[in-house]
Amino acid sequence: MQVNGNQVINSTDKTTEIPFNFTVNTNNRTGYTATLSSETENTALTNTSSAVGAKIDSISTNLTLNNLPNNTWGYKFGASSNYVPIPALSTPAQILQTAGKTNGNESNQLSIGMKLADNLESGNYTNKLILSFVSNPYIMRAIMTNGPDFNTRVGALDTNTGFASWDSSVAMMTNIRYVKKSVTRPSVSQAAINIEDPDSDYEILAWFDMASGTVYYYSDAEKIELSKDSSFMFHNFSGLQEIDMRNFDGKNIENLRDLFSNCSSLTSVNFAGFNTSKVNNMTSMFYANFALKNLDLSSFDTSNVIYMNDMFAGMSELTSLNLSSFNTSKVEVMVNMFHNMQKIKSLNVSNFDTRNVVKMRNMFSNMLALESLDISNFNTSKVEDMAYMFSQDHKIKTLNFGNLNTSRVTTMEYMFQNMWALESLDVSSFDTSNVTNMRDMFGGVAKITTLNLNNFNTSKVTNMRGMFNSMLAIENLSLPSFDTRSVTTMNGMFGGMEGLKNLNISSFDTSSVQDFRYMFGLGTVPVYDHNLVDHLEHIYTSKKFVISAMETGGSEGIFYRRPSLTVGAGCTYVSGTGNPFCIGSTWVVVP
Repeated sequence: MQVNGNQVINSTDKTTEIPFNFTVNTNNRTGYTATLSSETENTALTNTSSAVGAKIDSISTNLTLNNLPNNTWGYKFGASSNYVPIPALSTPAQILQTAGKTNGNESNQLSIGMKLADNLESGNYTNKLILSFVSNPYIMRAIMTNGPDFNTRVGALDTNTGFASWDSSVAMMTNIRYVKKSVTRPSVSQAAINIEDPDSDYEILAWFDMASGTVYYYSDAEKIELSKDSSFMFHNFSGLQEIDMRNFDGKNIENLRDLFSNCSSLTSVNFAGFNTSKVNNMTSMFYANFALKNLDLSSFDTSNVIYMNDMFAGMSELTSLNLSSFNTSKVEVMVNMFHNMQKIKSLNVSNFDTRNVVKMRNMFSNMLALESLDISNFNTSKVEDMAYMFSQDHKIKTLNFGNLNTSRVTTMEYMFQNMWALESLDVSSFDTSNVTNMRDMFGGVAKITTLNLNNFNTSKVTNMRGMFNSMLAIENLSLPSFDTRSVTTMNGMFGGMEGLKNLNISSFDTSSVQDFRYMFGLGTVPVYDHNLVDHLEHIYTSKKFVISAMETGGSEGIFYRRPSLTVGAGCTYVSGTGNPFCIGSTWVVVP
């Protein structure tokens, strides 16, 4: 490039900026490195005809164009505002480094800047800048095809598939029992298929030996890198019994969703040394692994995982689960995470960081053998959904959740439902100001004898159906702070409370309630294997307890098998009044 020095000197600020663009195209998958230097150790523009050695020196420090000293030059790369010194041949400057191949469309700009003064001797000032481009080191790799494609290709090797019991159109790979690495290439007669990614440097071949039920895979590479998307790889391989993941490199995996889902025969999987550091999705990873009894994930790096919903759901035979290394600081969804793990008796989640979790619906539900659970370390400040969270945990005697933050929770339906063995429940710290659904929240919590809900804010709740249904052991229940003005259904709310003697609902305003059916009713043999015995003596209400819905059929069985409360001692229900209560009767009216 050439610069007219007279024009620069005669300009207002005596500076010039000369940009030029360059584009590099390489098929090297690791990209390239670009460096800049002068041709020699001399970094000045020199006037070879000058008797006094006139030159334009390189700047010595980073400067903006307007701050360049007189008779100096420098360069800048890209959008930088500062010019930097010209590097000598022995100390080239790295100006660009890429990590992948380019498509020839990326334009890069290098600019030369200089400032000249009136005292500059006339003549030609020259030097050469050398731009060097070197391909980054490249190691040939064997890269597996993506998970869904692997599932399709390898699954097709089993030509005698079964079908899912829940959907006759869903193929289940029932004959593939093992997946193993072969040390020798397949013969032509073994009809191998290719399962490598298009960018793989090596072939990866797979074939099926029907006699042994084994899918073999082979590559000239020592280790096979799994795809960024390795989801669904072995999904619906219902015959798979054993697999060793140590031969696979997982360093680039981001998605492991449904990796082994519906592998209902899997009894052994070895994850020792398996790299999960980049994985963000582990949804349904082991879903419905009915046969697996022990699972050690102590080597897992879960520091980038966002989704863990259904991760272990349906592992009905699992008795041992090691999650000691789990970092859950980025996890947002834990819905159904341990749902229906029916045989595990203890679960250690003391290392869980739940600060970013939004959904915990069904997280621990149907854990039928679990005897205790401590989640006192949980930070639930962002959780919005706790529905079914501990539902059907029949054997839990002790549940420690400390001061659980429920300030954002909107639904608590079935949260503690059918925790038959639970001996105590302290929800005094609960902030329920945003909850709209409390249906069956405590339904079937049959053993506890006291429940303190004095702090409950129920101003937004619309559904209280079955909320205390079948709490058999409670004799006295007082709900003095309940705001029920928004509630539309109380169907079965206190139904099946066999031991209940006194019920204080004097705070209840039922003006919006449309469904009172079986609100206080007792169950019978088909539900409880025996007819529940009525012990109810008093219900304390106020005149805000309006049951006008009775007039439109919304009260069927409201006092079912509560004979003393059908009308109330000495009282007669008068159609159209909407309030059948009498002072001094079984119903005590509180003004």
